[in-house]
Amino acid sequence: MKLGFLVLATLVLLGVMISAVSPPSRAVWPSPVFEDNLAVQASPVRPTDQDRVTIVIRTIPANTFIKGATIYVTITDPDNVTQGPFPNPMVPGSPPTQATFGIRSYPNGTDVSYYIVAWDFENDVVTSHSYAYRVEGAPSFGWRHPGFDENVEVILYPPLPQPHDEVTVSIRSREANVRIAGANLLIRYVYQADPPKAGGFVMAYENATDLAATIPGFPPGTQVIYWVTAWDKDVETITSPLFSYNLSVDKYTRHENVPFPSPEAYVGTSIGLAVLVPIAVYFADIRRKRRSLK
Repeated sequence: MKLGFLVLATLVLLGVMISAVSPPSRAVWPSPVFEDNLAVQASPVRPTDQDRVTIVIRTIPANTFIKGATIYVTITDPDNVTQGPFPNPMVPGSPPTQATFGIRSYPNGTDVSYYIVAWDFENDVVTSHSYAYRVEGAPSFGWRHPGFDENVEVILYPPLPQPHDEVTVSIRSREANVRIAGANLLIRYVYQADPPKAGGFVMAYENATDLAATIPGFPPGTQVIYWVTAWDKDVETITSPLFSYNLSVDKYTRHENVPFPSPEAYVGTSIGLAVLVPIAVYFADIRRKRRSLK
């Protein structure tokens, strides 16, 4: 009697485990047409160049499930150069009645098309028709004014630097429809009677609008001169006037033994700038020639 009860309990437990990992008997596509089985949704509907687009597929008939899906994405950039389709696995949900994939942001004027291949738990495959959207954010322009100060705002933090404190220089466009494509922060520093030294830093985006770079701390008695070169989407470069700040000896008495920043850090950065800026200009010239041939 006990043995029979044990066998029955084992069979019940096995049944529960199998039902937990196996889909119901109707977990197959009832139709060979993708759109009869799965709905496709893209969000946001009108993406800008700041938006990541989430693609979601959901089962339409009850008790049908997605075993797997692949999305094939084709990109046509604003210069009409097409790449793809690129296959990307979609991530199934739990329960697997939907699957998702995020298409990264692209520049304004980019056309994105995609289609989806999905299969059920009997490995029957269905393929969607093609879907597409165009990145249509606010148009991006080059510099709108002849002078640096009219195009770009420069911010120093802290506004009154102290010796040995790092100083952050940030910039932002003064025009909402002009995006700064890149910038370099250049410095020249003079410590007491020593010969002047120079260096530079690549400025990086710290949020959607501001680029920034950090000047290391210097000992009391140092004068720091800095300026910015920035370029727009067409790699048209403009240069700011010279800015400066002095690290007073009279108002500072702490950390006198903090070592002077290593010049090797500036030398490496300056070499990098000397290589990167000509490369950027070279590719911009290719883009302009390509546009002129259209």
